[in-house]
Amino acid sequence: MPAIFSAAGAEFLEQYQRDLPLRWSPKDLAEQRDFVNAQIVGRHWLDWSTASAALQLVQAVQAQTSVGMPEKYEALVLAGPIVELLDPTRLFGQAISSLRPGGKLVGIIPCLRDNSPESRLFVELASATLWPYYTAEELLEMLREARWQAELQSSGFIRIPQFNEVAHKAQLGFKGFTRIFARLGAEGYDPMEVGWGELRFVATQEC
Repeated sequence: MPAIFSAAGAEFLEQYQRDLPLRWSPKDLAEQRDFVNAQIVGRHWLDWSTASAALQLVQAVQAQTSVGMPEKYEALVLAGPIVELLDPTRLFGQAISSLRPGGKLVGIIPCLRDNSPESRLFVELASATLWPYYTAEELLEMLREARWQAELQSSGFIRIPQFNEVAHKAQLGFKGFTRIFARLGAEGYDPMEVGWGELRFVATQEC
């Protein structure tokens, strides 16, 4: 697993807030907020979407310890920089210790729509130079393997086309994605055909 404090990981974290309004449109961000708020309203919840939470989680993974809190929560929001930098299976496992029985895991994870040639090459290049990305179906399978049950009516892939545009035009502060898109173009692929988006999901722990 690539270390978060690698050169790429440090650059990604440093530029994350700056790049946020470039990678997602105002409509995308508003829909994300509405999605999360609909699941956590009236619940005692834990936020893993912040940079400080990302650092705490990485330290726990590196030390091979749990990040379970003294108190248990009714919901946990899994989003932000950590979902790109750390292995999803580890995060799904870590979340269990912080939730009460029946608690909700509310996630927004950038991913690929499918295994099209463009998406597959993006995944290969990202795994080699940055960190792994997965398809939405692969993430749902990881959830199942970690004994989470996704609420299908509240979960699904959402296309985020703005990402392709800003990465291809080198508008992001973080240059890792731009380098990958340049490689795609150099190898004869259309970077705009990368099936980029995110999986939004709600899941509860299986009994």
